[in-house]
Amino acid sequence: MSETRPSSIREIAERLGVSTATVSNALRGKGRVSPALAMQIQAEAETLGYVPDHAARALRTGKSNTVGLLVPNIGQPLFPAFAQAIERAAKQRGLAVLIGDSEGDPAQQDFEIRNMIARGVDALIVIPTRGTSVSPQSVSVPVAVIDSAATAGNVAASDHREGGRKIARHLLELGHDKLLVLAGPENSLVARERVDGMCEIFASAGIEPTLKYSDATFEAGGLLGRELDLSRFTACAAAYDALAIGFALAVQNRGYRIPEDISLTGFDDLMWAQIVSPPLTTVRQDLEAVATHALSFVTGEADTSRIFPTDLVVRQSTARPSAFSQGDKNAE
Repeated sequence: MSETRPSSIREIAERLGVSTATVSNALRGKGRVSPALAMQIQAEAETLGYVPDHAARALRTGKSNTVGLLVPNIGQPLFPAFAQAIERAAKQRGLAVLIGDSEGDPAQQDFEIRNMIARGVDALIVIPTRGTSVSPQSVSVPVAVIDSAATAGNVAASDHREGGRKIARHLLELGHDKLLVLAGPENSLVARERVDGMCEIFASAGIEPTLKYSDATFEAGGLLGRELDLSRFTACAAAYDALAIGFALAVQNRGYRIPEDISLTGFDDLMWAQIVSPPLTTVRQDLEAVATHALSFVTGEADTSRIFPTDLVVRQSTARPSAFSQGDKNAE
Protein backbone atom coordinates (compact mmCIF):
# COMPACT_ATOMS: atom_id res chain seq x y z
CA MET A 1 0.00 0.00 0.00
CA SER A 2 1.49 3.34 -1.02
CA GLU A 3 1.42 6.33 1.32
CA THR A 4 -0.15 9.61 0.29
CA ARG A 5 2.65 12.16 0.04
CA PRO A 6 1.86 15.72 1.15
CA SER A 7 1.88 18.17 -1.76
CA SER A 8 4.57 20.84 -1.85
CA ILE A 9 4.96 24.43 -2.97
CA ARG A 10 7.20 23.13 -5.77
CA GLU A 11 4.42 20.84 -7.06
CA ILE A 12 1.91 23.72 -7.11
CA ALA A 13 4.45 25.90 -8.94
CA GLU A 14 5.13 23.23 -11.57
CA ARG A 15 1.43 22.67 -12.24
CA LEU A 16 0.80 26.38 -12.77
CA GLY A 17 4.08 27.26 -14.46
CA VAL A 18 5.12 29.86 -11.90
CA SER A 19 8.03 30.18 -9.48
CA THR A 20 8.02 28.68 -6.00
CA ALA A 21 8.52 32.21 -4.61
CA THR A 22 5.30 33.33 -6.31
CA VAL A 23 3.40 30.40 -4.81
CA SER A 24 4.84 31.06 -1.35
CA ASN A 25 3.95 34.76 -1.50
CA ALA A 26 0.42 34.01 -2.70
CA LEU A 27 -0.23 31.51 0.08
CA ARG A 28 1.08 33.93 2.70
CA GLY A 29 -0.73 36.94 1.24
CA LYS A 30 2.52 38.79 0.64
CA GLY A 31 4.55 40.04 -2.30
CA ARG A 32 3.43 41.32 -5.67
CA VAL A 33 1.02 38.64 -6.86
CA SER A 34 -2.05 39.64 -8.86
CA PRO A 35 -5.39 38.85 -7.18
CA ALA A 36 -6.38 36.55 -10.06
CA LEU A 37 -3.15 34.53 -9.88
CA ALA A 38 -3.30 34.40 -6.07
CA MET A 39 -6.81 32.94 -6.26
CA GLN A 40 -5.62 30.39 -8.84
CA ILE A 41 -2.70 29.36 -6.63
CA GLN A 42 -4.90 29.07 -3.54
CA ALA A 43 -7.43 26.99 -5.48
CA GLU A 44 -4.70 24.65 -6.73
CA ALA A 45 -3.28 24.31 -3.20
CA GLU A 46 -6.73 23.38 -1.90
CA THR A 47 -7.22 20.85 -4.71
CA LEU A 48 -3.90 19.20 -3.89
CA GLY A 49 -4.55 19.28 -0.15
CA TYR A 50 -1.45 21.38 0.51
CA VAL A 51 -0.54 21.77 4.21
CA PRO A 52 2.22 24.22 5.23
CA ASP A 53 5.35 22.59 6.61
CA HIS A 54 5.46 24.36 9.97
CA ALA A 55 8.45 22.35 11.18
CA ALA A 56 10.56 23.46 8.22
CA ARG A 57 9.41 27.05 8.65
CA ALA A 58 10.32 26.96 12.33
CA LEU A 59 13.84 25.80 11.45
CA ARG A 60 14.23 28.61 8.92
CA THR A 61 12.74 31.44 10.96
CA GLY A 62 13.29 30.35 14.55
CA LYS A 63 9.54 30.66 15.15
CA SER A 64 6.97 27.90 15.58
CA ASN A 65 3.86 30.05 15.01
CA THR A 66 2.46 28.31 18.07
CA VAL A 67 0.98 29.92 21.18
CA GLY A 68 0.73 28.04 24.47
CA LEU A 69 -2.52 28.31 26.45
CA LEU A 70 -2.39 27.22 30.07
CA VAL A 71 -5.70 26.79 31.95
CA PRO A 72 -6.24 25.98 35.65
CA ASN A 73 -8.50 22.97 35.09
CA ILE A 74 -9.80 21.91 31.68
CA GLY A 75 -12.51 19.90 33.47
CA GLN A 76 -14.21 23.07 34.68
CA PRO A 77 -16.82 24.16 32.12
CA LEU A 78 -15.63 27.75 31.58
CA PHE A 79 -12.12 26.87 30.40
CA PRO A 80 -13.01 24.85 27.29
CA ALA A 81 -15.03 27.89 26.19
CA PHE A 82 -11.96 30.09 26.75
CA ALA A 83 -9.82 27.62 24.79
CA GLN A 84 -12.25 27.75 21.87
CA ALA A 85 -12.14 31.56 21.88
CA ILE A 86 -8.32 31.55 21.88
CA GLU A 87 -8.26 28.93 19.11
CA ARG A 88 -10.57 31.00 16.90
CA ALA A 89 -8.52 34.16 17.41
CA ALA A 90 -5.28 32.25 16.73
CA LYS A 91 -6.58 30.72 13.49
CA GLN A 92 -7.32 34.21 12.17
CA ARG A 93 -3.60 34.95 12.57
CA GLY A 94 -2.37 31.66 11.13
CA LEU A 95 -1.25 30.44 14.55
CA ALA A 96 -1.61 27.07 16.26
CA VAL A 97 -2.48 26.63 19.95
CA LEU A 98 -0.88 24.16 22.36
CA ILE A 99 -3.08 23.66 25.45
CA GLY A 100 -1.78 22.73 28.89
CA ASP A 101 -3.74 21.93 32.06
CA SER A 102 -2.45 22.97 35.49
CA GLU A 103 -5.00 20.62 37.14
CA GLY A 104 -5.36 23.14 39.98
CA ASP A 105 -1.78 22.48 41.11
CA PRO A 106 0.77 25.35 41.32
CA ALA A 107 3.65 22.91 40.78
CA GLN A 108 1.95 21.51 37.67
CA GLN A 109 1.45 25.08 36.44
CA ASP A 110 5.18 25.75 36.72
CA PHE A 111 5.94 22.46 34.94
CA GLU A 112 3.53 23.21 32.08
CA ILE A 113 5.09 26.64 31.52
CA ARG A 114 8.56 25.10 31.29
CA ASN A 115 7.27 22.27 29.10
CA MET A 116 5.59 24.62 26.63
CA ILE A 117 8.70 26.77 26.33
CA ALA A 118 10.77 23.62 25.78
CA ARG A 119 8.37 22.66 22.99
CA GLY A 120 9.13 25.94 21.28
CA VAL A 121 5.98 28.05 21.71
CA ASP A 122 6.47 31.66 20.62
CA ALA A 123 4.26 33.05 23.41
CA LEU A 124 2.12 32.04 26.37
CA ILE A 125 -1.41 32.91 27.48
CA VAL A 126 -1.95 31.90 31.11
CA ILE A 127 -5.11 31.73 33.21
CA PRO A 128 -3.46 31.24 36.62
CA THR A 129 -4.41 28.56 39.10
CA ARG A 130 -6.09 30.01 42.20
CA GLY A 131 -3.69 31.55 44.69
CA THR A 132 -0.83 31.81 42.19
CA SER A 133 0.66 34.51 40.00
CA VAL A 134 2.78 34.40 36.86
CA SER A 135 5.59 36.92 36.47
CA PRO A 136 6.27 37.74 32.81
CA GLN A 137 9.83 38.70 33.76
CA SER A 138 10.53 35.09 34.78
CA VAL A 139 9.43 33.65 31.42
CA SER A 140 11.56 33.72 28.26
CA VAL A 141 8.67 34.33 25.83
CA PRO A 142 5.91 36.99 25.75
CA VAL A 143 3.17 36.24 28.31
CA ALA A 144 -0.42 37.44 28.66
CA VAL A 145 -2.19 36.74 31.96
CA ILE A 146 -5.99 36.47 31.97
CA ASP A 147 -7.44 36.72 35.49
CA SER A 148 -8.90 39.77 37.22
CA ALA A 149 -8.24 43.49 37.41
CA ALA A 150 -6.69 42.86 40.84
CA THR A 151 -4.11 40.40 39.48
CA ALA A 152 -0.58 41.75 39.17
CA GLY A 153 0.47 41.73 35.52
CA ASN A 154 -3.03 41.04 34.25
CA VAL A 155 -3.33 41.77 30.50
CA ALA A 156 -6.96 40.94 29.70
CA ALA A 157 -9.95 40.31 31.95
CA SER A 158 -13.66 40.80 32.26
CA ASP A 159 -14.95 43.45 34.65
CA HIS A 160 -15.90 40.93 37.32
CA ARG A 161 -16.61 43.59 39.96
CA GLU A 162 -19.07 45.45 37.75
CA GLY A 163 -20.70 42.12 36.88
CA GLY A 164 -21.27 41.56 40.58
CA ARG A 165 -22.76 45.04 40.88
CA LYS A 166 -25.19 44.31 38.05
CA ILE A 167 -26.42 41.14 39.77
CA ALA A 168 -26.91 42.99 43.05
CA ARG A 169 -28.79 45.88 41.44
CA HIS A 170 -31.06 43.42 39.65
CA LEU A 171 -31.98 41.61 42.87
CA LEU A 172 -32.54 44.87 44.75
CA GLU A 173 -34.76 46.22 41.97
CA LEU A 174 -36.89 43.07 42.30
CA GLY A 175 -37.28 43.84 46.03
CA HIS A 176 -35.03 41.19 47.59
CA ASP A 177 -33.46 42.01 50.96
CA LYS A 178 -32.77 38.54 52.44
CA LEU A 179 -29.75 37.52 50.43
CA LEU A 180 -27.47 34.51 50.30
CA VAL A 181 -24.20 34.72 48.33
CA LEU A 182 -22.40 31.56 47.25
CA ALA A 183 -19.01 33.25 47.22
CA GLY A 184 -16.80 30.54 45.72
CA PRO A 185 -13.21 29.97 46.88
CA GLU A 186 -11.75 32.47 49.35
CA ASN A 187 -8.38 32.49 47.55
CA SER A 188 -9.83 33.31 44.11
CA LEU A 189 -9.25 36.90 42.99
CA VAL A 190 -11.95 36.53 40.34
CA ALA A 191 -14.53 35.32 42.88
CA ARG A 192 -13.50 38.07 45.28
CA GLU A 193 -14.00 40.74 42.61
CA ARG A 194 -17.47 39.41 41.82
CA VAL A 195 -18.55 39.13 45.45
CA ASP A 196 -17.07 42.51 46.40
CA GLY A 197 -19.10 44.08 43.60
CA MET A 198 -22.28 42.50 44.93
CA CYS A 199 -21.55 43.45 48.53
CA GLU A 200 -20.76 47.05 47.56
CA ILE A 201 -24.27 47.50 46.14
CA PHE A 202 -25.98 45.56 48.92
CA ALA A 203 -24.17 47.68 51.54
CA SER A 204 -25.33 50.88 49.85
CA ALA A 205 -28.90 49.63 50.43
CA GLY A 206 -28.17 48.79 54.06
CA ILE A 207 -28.20 45.04 53.45
CA GLU A 208 -25.61 42.56 54.70
CA PRO A 209 -25.83 39.28 52.79
CA THR A 210 -24.84 35.89 54.17
CA LEU A 211 -21.65 34.67 52.47
CA LYS A 212 -20.84 30.98 52.03
CA TYR A 213 -17.42 29.98 50.64
CA SER A 214 -16.75 26.75 48.78
CA ASP A 215 -15.17 25.29 45.65
CA ALA A 216 -16.58 26.63 42.38
CA THR A 217 -18.16 23.32 41.35
CA PHE A 218 -21.57 21.73 40.75
CA GLU A 219 -20.85 19.40 43.67
CA ALA A 220 -20.13 22.26 46.07
CA GLY A 221 -23.32 24.04 45.00
CA GLY A 222 -25.31 20.86 45.53
CA LEU A 223 -23.88 20.37 49.02
CA LEU A 224 -24.81 23.94 50.02
CA GLY A 225 -28.27 23.52 48.53
CA ARG A 226 -28.85 20.42 50.63
CA GLU A 227 -27.46 21.75 53.92
CA LEU A 228 -28.45 25.42 54.23
CA ASP A 229 -31.59 26.71 55.97
CA LEU A 230 -33.20 28.45 53.01
CA SER A 231 -36.17 29.82 54.94
CA ARG A 232 -33.96 32.83 55.82
CA PHE A 233 -33.50 33.94 52.21
CA THR A 234 -35.53 35.17 49.26
CA ALA A 235 -32.65 35.18 46.76
CA CYS A 236 -29.29 33.50 46.21
CA ALA A 237 -26.46 34.99 44.11
CA ALA A 238 -23.70 32.57 43.10
CA ALA A 239 -20.23 33.68 42.02
CA TYR A 240 -20.20 30.95 39.33
CA ASP A 241 -22.85 29.29 37.17
CA ALA A 242 -21.57 25.86 38.22
CA LEU A 243 -22.32 26.67 41.87
CA ALA A 244 -25.74 28.06 40.99
CA ILE A 245 -26.76 25.03 38.92
CA GLY A 246 -25.65 22.53 41.56
CA PHE A 247 -27.52 24.58 44.14
CA ALA A 248 -30.66 24.73 41.96
CA LEU A 249 -30.84 20.95 41.52
CA ALA A 250 -30.42 20.37 45.26
CA VAL A 251 -33.02 22.88 46.44
CA GLN A 252 -35.53 21.68 43.86
CA ASN A 253 -35.08 18.16 45.22
CA ARG A 254 -36.04 19.59 48.62
CA GLY A 255 -39.28 20.91 47.14
CA TYR A 256 -38.30 24.54 46.63
CA ARG A 257 -39.44 26.29 43.48
CA ILE A 258 -37.20 28.70 41.58
CA PRO A 259 -37.98 31.62 41.45
CA GLU A 260 -41.29 31.39 43.37
CA ASP A 261 -39.62 30.40 46.66
CA ILE A 262 -36.09 31.63 46.04
CA SER A 263 -34.58 33.59 43.17
CA LEU A 264 -31.21 32.46 41.87
CA THR A 265 -28.41 34.04 39.83
CA GLY A 266 -25.09 32.79 38.47
CA PHE A 267 -22.04 34.23 36.72
CA ASP A 268 -20.40 33.24 33.37
CA ASP A 269 -23.38 32.25 31.18
CA LEU A 270 -22.25 28.71 30.55
CA MET A 271 -24.25 26.55 28.15
CA TRP A 272 -25.89 24.86 31.16
CA ALA A 273 -27.24 28.21 32.34
CA GLN A 274 -29.43 28.34 29.25
CA ILE A 275 -30.78 24.79 29.41
CA VAL A 276 -31.29 24.29 33.16
CA SER A 277 -34.91 24.63 34.33
CA PRO A 278 -35.69 27.41 34.84
CA PRO A 279 -33.00 29.12 32.66
CA LEU A 280 -30.52 30.98 34.84
CA THR A 281 -30.19 34.74 35.23
CA THR A 282 -26.45 35.32 35.02
CA VAL A 283 -23.61 37.55 33.82
CA ARG A 284 -22.04 36.95 30.43
CA GLN A 285 -18.35 37.54 29.74
CA ASP A 286 -17.16 38.57 26.29
CA LEU A 287 -14.71 35.68 25.97
CA GLU A 288 -13.95 36.49 22.33
CA ALA A 289 -12.85 40.04 23.22
CA VAL A 290 -10.71 38.86 26.15
CA ALA A 291 -9.09 36.13 24.05
CA THR A 292 -8.44 38.39 21.08
CA HIS A 293 -6.78 41.05 23.23
CA ALA A 294 -4.59 38.52 25.03
CA LEU A 295 -3.45 37.15 21.68
CA SER A 296 -2.89 40.65 20.30
CA PHE A 297 -0.72 41.41 23.33
CA VAL A 298 1.60 38.41 22.92
CA THR A 299 1.92 38.98 19.16
CA GLY A 300 2.89 42.62 19.68
CA GLU A 301 -0.27 44.13 18.18
CA ALA A 302 -1.26 45.64 21.56
CA ASP A 303 0.83 46.83 24.49
CA THR A 304 -1.72 47.77 27.18
CA SER A 305 -3.94 45.89 29.61
CA ARG A 306 -7.69 45.99 29.11
CA ILE A 307 -10.77 45.24 31.19
CA PHE A 308 -13.84 44.22 29.19
CA PRO A 309 -17.48 44.92 30.14
CA THR A 310 -19.90 42.17 31.12
CA ASP A 311 -23.62 41.86 30.38
CA LEU A 312 -26.47 40.95 32.71
CA VAL A 313 -28.59 38.23 31.10
CA VAL A 314 -32.03 38.12 32.75
CA ARG A 315 -33.85 34.80 32.47
CA GLN A 316 -36.57 32.98 34.40
CA SER A 317 -34.68 32.14 37.61
CA THR A 318 -35.31 35.56 39.19
CA ALA A 319 -38.60 37.25 40.17
CA ARG A 320 -40.04 39.43 42.89
CA PRO A 321 -39.98 37.72 46.33
CA SER A 322 -43.05 35.83 47.49
CA ALA A 323 -45.17 37.28 50.25
CA PHE A 324 -43.90 34.62 52.65
CA SER A 325 -41.08 32.16 52.99
CA GLN A 326 -42.16 28.52 52.82
CA GLY A 327 -39.16 26.92 54.54
CA ASP A 328 -37.85 23.45 53.83
CA LYS A 329 -40.58 21.42 52.11
CA ASN A 330 -39.17 18.18 53.40
CA ALA A 331 -39.63 19.43 56.95
CA GLU A 332 -43.35 20.03 56.52
